[in-house]
Formats: sequence, C-alpha cells, structure tokens
Amino acid sequence: CQVMNYMVDAYYIAELLRKEDPEAFKLLCEVEVRFENNGGDGGSALVHVAPHFELEAGDSSGHTLRAVRFSSKSGQYAPPLGDEKMAAFYRARRRFSELAHDPKYVLSLQLKPGDLLIFDNQRLLHARSGIAPTDGERWVQGAYFDRDGLWLNYERWRRRAGTSE
Repeated sequence: CQVMNYMVDAYYIAELLRKEDPEAFKLLCEVEVRFENNGGDGGSALVHVAPHFELEAGDSSGHTLRAVRFSSKSGQYAPPLGDEKMAAFYRARRRFSELAHDPKYVLSLQLKPGDLLIFDNQRLLHARSGIAPTDGERWVQGAYFDRDGLWLNYERWRRRAGTSE
C-alpha cells in the first residue's frame, strides 16, 4: 500500500498565525461558519456552526485554544459579512491554510497493517494521499470520543471520589 498519511498540529499553526497577524487570528475566533458532513455517501447529515478557532471558556486571558476546525470537504460556509470583513476573513483563512500546508509543519507517515493512530480531531489536521488500484484491500476503523461525554464521566468520578461513599 502506498497511501501516505499527513498530519499537522493545528494549535501550532494557529499560534503562528496569531503571532504573524493577530487580527486574522481574532477573525477566525469570532466568525462562525457552517460545517457539513454527509458521511461520504449522502446517507447522513451532520451540521455544526462554530468559529474555526475556539478558545477555552473561562480563560480570562483569551489565549488558550480549545479546538481548531478546518476542513476542505465540509463546507465552512461563512455568514453574510460586510465587504471588508469578508475579504479579511477569507484572507485569514487562506493564510491559515497556507501555513498548514507548508511541508515544514507536516508529519508524513505510512501506516502498516496493525498500526494504530490516535489523535485529537480538534487539534490535529489530517489527510491522506490517493489510494491506487494496485494498493489492494484496505481496512481502516474509525472511533470517535465525544469530549463532553468524557468530561461528564470524569466529573462524576471526581465527585464520587470526594464523597464518603
């Protein structure tokens, strides 16, 4: 199999953008866009509206990233904005994409049978090369964790441990 997997630390790229152009970073934190996913076969419809960059709630400094959302295949439709703001928003998004696609920030690896790759889907941007007809059969299993569910269970366990029970 010749499939290559590509990964980029989106938090690192977002921080590069923040240093390079704080206004661009701010726009990607503020403008909510519409993300869509139809499951690849049109059999489902997931829609989520959120900014590209989400900061940690309760962080009075406004500096801690909680999530980065960026996908070439899920829409990212921007709401109506004034001409200047729209141009600045798309400039910011293009610059983030340019940084994310810079080979010096991309980790490339080829998975072998039995390999396991676990990552935070709201931190790591990921892609793969095309699959050639000569690559043969390919089996990939995806599993997703809901952060809210993980934090809910953590909090339950934490509170139980703090009681006399």
